[in-house]
Amino acid sequence: MNAPESIDQNTQLPTKKGNFENQETEYEYWVEDIEGTIPADFTGTFFRNGPGRLTLNGAGVRNWFDCDGMVARTTFIDGKAHFANKFVRTTKFIDETAANKYIYRGFGGAPEGNFFKRFSPPANPANTSLILHGGKFLAMNEGARPYALDPSTLDTEEGEFTYDNALGKQNMFSAHGKINPKTGCFYNFGMSFEASLKGLKPGFDFYKISPGGQLVARAKFALDFMPLLHDFALTENYAIFIQSSVAMPDNMLGLILKNGSMSDAMMFDTNKTSKIIIINIHTLQLVDKIEIDPIAALHFGNAYEKNGEIHFDMMETKPGAYPTPTVPKAPFNIFDPEVKAQEGAGLYTRFVINLRKASVTKERIDDAIEGEFPQWDWRLGTAENRYAISAAYPDTSSGTYFSAVQKIDRLTGKVDIHDFGDYRFNGEPLMVAKPDAKSEDEFYVMVYVYNGNTNKTEIVLLDSENFGDEIAVIKLSHHLPQGFHGLYSPKIFL
Repeated sequence: MNAPESIDQNTQLPTKKGNFENQETEYEYWVEDIEGTIPADFTGTFFRNGPGRLTLNGAGVRNWFDCDGMVARTTFIDGKAHFANKFVRTTKFIDETAANKYIYRGFGGAPEGNFFKRFSPPANPANTSLILHGGKFLAMNEGARPYALDPSTLDTEEGEFTYDNALGKQNMFSAHGKINPKTGCFYNFGMSFEASLKGLKPGFDFYKISPGGQLVARAKFALDFMPLLHDFALTENYAIFIQSSVAMPDNMLGLILKNGSMSDAMMFDTNKTSKIIIINIHTLQLVDKIEIDPIAALHFGNAYEKNGEIHFDMMETKPGAYPTPTVPKAPFNIFDPEVKAQEGAGLYTRFVINLRKASVTKERIDDAIEGEFPQWDWRLGTAENRYAISAAYPDTSSGTYFSAVQKIDRLTGKVDIHDFGDYRFNGEPLMVAKPDAKSEDEFYVMVYVYNGNTNKTEIVLLDSENFGDEIAVIKLSHHLPQGFHGLYSPKIFL
C-alpha cells in the first residue's frame, strides 16, 4: 500500500486527508478556541487511543490496525479544557523509529524484503483501547499483552505489562476487556493455539482480574476454527462470546508464505458455524454453546439478566462487509480519499438468550441507522439500560467515515440523530451522566471530530436533552487521525 501525500499549509480545503494522516507532534496545552460553553460542573478526563503514525519514511502500513498507537487526553475542569497526546512507546515504535522504516510483521503482513518476518507474530502497536483498573492505566491491542501508561504524563512504562508475570509472552490480551461495576472485577480474553496432529487448534483464554489488579483466575475454551473474536458481552453472572462465521482461512501457512494480510483474509463463510458461547464468570466454566444462523459482528453493547434470560446488544455487521468464498472484495484502503468505510457498518441488534430452552431470539430497532461503536452509561453495565448511543452514518453521509451520533431509546425504539455536517467525521462517542442527573436520559456525549473544513480536530460535547445542538466545540490547533476506543474518568489527570 502506498503512503498518501502529506498534508501541508497548501492543502485545498475542505479535505478528507487528515482523517488518516500522521500526527507526529506530541502536544500539551490549554485549549483557547472553544465555541459554546463547557458546563462548569462537568469535571473529568476523556481519553482516546488510536493510530498516530500511519506512514514512516514514505511507506504506508498495509493494514490500519498496524499503525502505532497514540493516546489523546482531554481534561475538563472549571469550564476549561486541557489537551495532551503522546505515542505509546512500544518495542515496535521504538525500534522502527530508530531504524526509520517498518521492520515488524503486522496483521497486514511483513515489510517487503524480509522473508523470515513473515513467520513472526504481528507486532504490538498498543493502539486500540484503554482501561483504568487496579491502579493501572493500560493501552491494549488485539494480539499481545498491554502496555502500562502514566495517565498524568502519558509516559509509557518499560516493557509489556504482565500482571506480575501471570501473562506469558505467548498470551494475548484483547482490546475489549470489561469491568463488572458491581464487583470491580475486570474480565478479558485472548486468542490461543494448541498444537495437535492436525496443526494448531484455536481457542481463547479467559481472564479474571481482581479489583486490586491481580490476575486471580483463568480458563481456556476451544473454538471450531479461528473466527474474528473481537469483543464480548458481560452480565452479572455470564460472559457471552460469539464464534462468528467471519474467520481466517484454514490454510494459514499458505497465507503466511505469500505474506498475506491476516485481517484482509477474514472471510464470511456460511459453512463455518456461528455459535454463542456462554461462560460463568464466577466459576469460569462453560455454561452452553448455542448454534445460531451465520453472523458477522465486531462490537457488543451492554448486557444484563432479566426474568431468567440474558439480554445483550450488538452491532451486527451488514451483509457484504466481508469477502465470501465465492465473492472477493478489495481490502479496506485508508489512504484512498474516497474510501467507503460505511461498507463495514453494523445494524443495532438486540438478542435474548433463554438458557433453559437453549434458544436465541433477536430483533432490530427499526429506526436505528447504520453505524458502529455502540456505547452506554458504563455505571449501568450488567444492569438493564434504557439508552444507548453509537457512531453512525446519516442520510447525508458520503460514506467515507462516520459523520453522526445516534441516540437510541431501547424502550420505545425512538432514535435521535446528531449530524455533524459536511466534512466533519467523528469517532467513537462516549456517554457520561450529568453530575446532577435524576434520570438516565440526562447525559452528555463526548466525541472527537475531524473537521475537514479546517483540517483540524475538535472535541464536541452534546446534550442528550437537546441532541441537535453542540453545547461546546473544543477546537484543537491541529488534526488527529481517526482513532478507535476511549474511556472517561471523573478524575483529573494533568
